[in-house]
Amino acid sequence: MDVRPSYEDTHLIVAAVRVLSNNAAKPPTPEDVAELLDKPPDFIRSMIIVLGTEGILRVVENPFEIRAEVGDYLKIEDLPRASEVPTIKSELDEFVKRKKEVEDETGKSLSLDEIEKTNKEKMARLEDEMKRMRGKPEPPID
Repeated sequence: MDVRPSYEDTHLIVAAVRVLSNNAAKPPTPEDVAELLDKPPDFIRSMIIVLGTEGILRVVENPFEIRAEVGDYLKIEDLPRASEVPTIKSELDEFVKRKKEVEDETGKSLSLDEIEKTNKEKMARLEDEMKRMRGKPEPPID
């Protein structure tokens, strides 16, 4: 699934990076940004990495941490607005709709009467086999 931050989330993150860079005189870590925005650090870290690949932020990495600097902030205008980004509810509704269509197709191919008929035939065969097995003498035990 393609994760692309919305216009509004990107503005918040870039603004937080600017404020924290100004206050601390060094690029902030994702944890710093998450604390300021009161969001989960993992969400902010993944958004910073995505924004870094899009060039909106510059991601400075070392073996121990990553830090974010403002990059080409004008690219924010190319991002979709929150109303254009699919929500979990809309994706869930679409999934339920597709699932219902599959169930309808399955229901058409196997009607309830056909299933009952098949089950009755299987039960009749099993009963016949049981009757035949009861009628046979048991083999002697050596």
